[in-house]
Amino acid sequence: EAIPPPGCTRVGTHYGEAVVGSLGGEGRIQYTALGDAMNTAARLESANKALKTTALVSSEAKSRMTLNPFRPMGRVVLSGRATPVEVWEPVPEMDEAVRERLNALWAQYDGGDRDALVQLEEMAAGAKEDAALAEFVYRIREAGPGGHFVLASK
Repeated sequence: EAIPPPGCTRVGTHYGEAVVGSLGGEGRIQYTALGDAMNTAARLESANKALKTTALVSSEAKSRMTLNPFRPMGRVVLSGRATPVEVWEPVPEMDEAVRERLNALWAQYDGGDRDALVQLEEMAAGAKEDAALAEFVYRIREAGPGGHFVLASK
């Protein structure tokens, strides 16, 4: 019998307080983590599908990391939430100069420079195999400078 191919693993990373431990009652004890930080991380994991990424890191988690292999994925409102979260995708394989240019262009566009969007659209058009980049450009175009994109579902 053939073994099915492995599926896509998605990861969401956030930073904050959580209650972690063995919880439950008689006959059913489960090791788990509870709290807003865990909820946000779980929703980031789910958001990967819509953003066409496999790993998303919130700004709160990114700010505590010593390495910076991240490219922006914009600001999104996660399912079931009201407050936008700025999200980043770890892309250590991406050329550092390209990643820095992408970060700079997003900062310029987010600050109101609409010419930066044209350059971002050109970058996405030149990287047709990069679905996450195309999706990012679509979302920030829809959201506008300083805006956020509301994700429709988990």
